Amino acid sequence: MKRDIEVYRYLRHNIRMNLFNGIAWAIGFNMVNPFIGIYAIKLGANDFQVSLLNSLPALMVVVSVIPVTYLINKLEDVHKFSYVTLYIARTFYFLLALAPFFRKDIQPWIVVLLVGLMNLPSVTVGMCWQSFMSELIPQEYRSKVFADRNFWTTIVGTIVVLLTGWLLDIIKFPWNYQIIFTVAFIFGLIEAYYFSRFHVVKREKKEVSNFAQAFKNMFESKKFIYFNATSFLYYFVWMMAWPIFTIYKVNYLHANNAWMSIFTIVSSIGSIIAFYRWADLSNRKGNGYAVALSALLIGFIPLMWATAKNLYVGAVFDFFGGIAVGGYNMLLLNWLLELLPPGSEKMTYIGVFTFITQIAAFVSPVVGMWLYTKMGYVTFMVFTGIVRILVSLLYFVVASYEEKIEEEEKVGG
Repeated sequence: MKRDIEVYRYLRHNIRMNLFNGIAWAIGFNMVNPFIGIYAIKLGANDFQVSLLNSLPALMVVVSVIPVTYLINKLEDVHKFSYVTLYIARTFYFLLALAPFFRKDIQPWIVVLLVGLMNLPSVTVGMCWQSFMSELIPQEYRSKVFADRNFWTTIVGTIVVLLTGWLLDIIKFPWNYQIIFTVAFIFGLIEAYYFSRFHVVKREKKEVSNFAQAFKNMFESKKFIYFNATSFLYYFVWMMAWPIFTIYKVNYLHANNAWMSIFTIVSSIGSIIAFYRWADLSNRKGNGYAVALSALLIGFIPLMWATAKNLYVGAVFDFFGGIAVGGYNMLLLNWLLELLPPGSEKMTYIGVFTFITQIAAFVSPVVGMWLYTKMGYVTFMVFTGIVRILVSLLYFVVASYEEKIEEEEKVGG
């Protein structure tokens, strides 16, 4: 009870720090991430190397998530570990700016390697953040808090992407990327500072099950297992087309930095418009149903892109994509936090979810690139869209199963 009182006492402070942290993240992230693909291509990256930009970061997580989860469970001060790790993660923004100083033939590999390595500390911090949010933000506030954070970070990110794309096109290459990535590094340090300002409620140190035991305990919660299995399948079919979008936009529609920023902006506008509607839907229908609906809508994105013949039409499609993807990203986290156990195995459960989804994220882009070379662009996009839609239906099944269990528990109570 005392711990609950402390959570509510510092709730306003933690919500504010979470928002400031998110805004700083949005500035740095949107100065780098939307332009990594075109940066690598300008440095000479081939299609395989572009696909690795999507898959290699996931591989780093797959091989490290179990030892990292074990380490976090053993630490006395997880909060300090997480914000120090965040400082390290954002240093990679600056290291990316150094790639043009290396020999020409290895420059693309430097970018690929740094993007892969950068994801290890970033995902570690993300796991800690998810755990903190489940403890510091009571469930009745989460939809509103996450909607607010996503709303403002998306607005800020949209403005940053617009300015960044413009600056990248008017400053000579490669100085343009080097300047932008260095500024992103500075905002990454600010992001880490606000992360360090969280008031984390102290709790008694409890004996934590090892990863294998916690994994075994998960089978007592069927809905969590079904949730993970469906998320694995959906991540796989969702991410197959990610590198193909970049290749098609740059190599076939001839998108420059300004256009890449426009794609991000219109997608962000779609997300902004829909955030609170998704939050309201999750409050009325439950996180499971809302996730399923957003996943279903994502399935139509590649079907639309299969018909895209110019950049303007593509921008319209990315606007609708932003509505669906924004909802999926926000609501999947809500659903995950809802399904976490109240005990000491919370971080391990997050680790298992991360491990499972990142396996899909590692394999999927490579498989997608292979299918793309075999099928051709239009056939691949149609295939991807149909498979996404079919897998999204499993989310509806999981959501219905969850509701049925809750009803049975009410009757039994």
